Amino acid sequence: MAVAPVKGLSHTAIRVTDQDRSVKWYQDVFGYDVFIDGRADGGPVLGLIGGHTIELLKQAAEPGAKAPRDVLGHSCAAFSVEDIDATHAALKTAGYIRSEAPEVFGNVRVVFVRDPDGTLLEFIQLPGRRKSMADVAARMREKASG
Repeated sequence: MAVAPVKGLSHTAIRVTDQDRSVKWYQDVFGYDVFIDGRADGGPVLGLIGGHTIELLKQAAEPGAKAPRDVLGHSCAAFSVEDIDATHAALKTAGYIRSEAPEVFGNVRVVFVRDPDGTLLEFIQLPGRRKSMADVAARMREKASG
């Protein structure tokens, strides 16, 4: 049993250097639907992407930092999509990626993109059109116990 049981993923926080630029980018690429906008007070911006909350936190570059990625943090957020080929085509047409095709890892297909601060983001088409890795995990457990 876990020390701190988790019910689910609450939100993903992404540090950005320019909230206005990042909010626009996330709206253009993901349809980011802002429901808390703390920019006027120096606070975070929270919005929904595919039913998941993404928090954009303002973080100024630290003195001596080589590039924003030296002070910005987060490894990767993955967003489930219905059609990875259509997603890839749309991102390529918009100029956000240069890859010729989605990447394949086992039985999933993915496309990676970077936001204006270089944060890596992933679009993933899960097997069986599942919505999240939690759905995949549940199916795997059913098979194992069945």
